[in-house]
Amino acid sequence: MKTITLKTEEEFFEYLNNLSKKLGKPKSQIIREAVIEYGERVKREKIHQKMEKLAKQLSKDKNYLKEIKEYEMLSEDIIE
Repeated sequence: MKTITLKTEEEFFEYLNNLSKKLGKPKSQIIREAVIEYGERVKREKIHQKMEKLAKQLSKDKNYLKEIKEYEMLSEDIIE
């Protein structure tokens, strides 16, 4: 495992210490989990932004909406 040195304010250090004691986890584990969770959140937000942009583009395309309706009708026929 690699080592990272982190400079923080006293308040953050105390917060992390208290959190470590309450959770019974090492500070390094809490930081690792937080960074991974943050990275996943950023990834989800980027995907969401791309989906919103695509949805706006597609909503302007009347042919696309027609194709979706046709696909939905075909899907219903297959399910029944």
